[in-house]
Amino acid sequence: MTSSIPAADHPAAGRRTLPAWQAVAGAAALAAVVNLIVLFIGDAAGASLVLELNGKPDEIGASDVIFMSIAAPVLGITAAVLLARWKPVFLRVGQLVGGGVALLTAIGPLTQNTDGGTAATLVTMHLFVGFVAVAALEAIRRSRA
Repeated sequence: MTSSIPAADHPAAGRRTLPAWQAVAGAAALAAVVNLIVLFIGDAAGASLVLELNGKPDEIGASDVIFMSIAAPVLGITAAVLLARWKPVFLRVGQLVGGGVALLTAIGPLTQNTDGGTAATLVTMHLFVGFVAVAALEAIRRSRA
């Protein structure tokens, strides 16, 4: 007896696609939680968590970390997903741009006049947001393949 639906015609039988909103929400939540942990570790390790912006000291707080950890992946991943509706290659482009932006923005804290602990904390946060964006776009891309 043969099946009316051969397995060769449906290589991804049983696989479900990952809704983009779940990938975006999961990435943003994960980035916020991990970056808060990194912030608390940096604070416990003695980092000042103060940057000089426009000649004034600006302390990095939990609300700043939560906002930026959510805003960056939500905007970037959503833009890539929307563009991918037009051309699917934009999921890969979004991964490259997201990783590149994370690397470039991670250089910023290294050029600031601040202590090493603060710089290390901020670099880690920047790189993690980039990692989360790349991973979320990869999950979306694979679920659509």
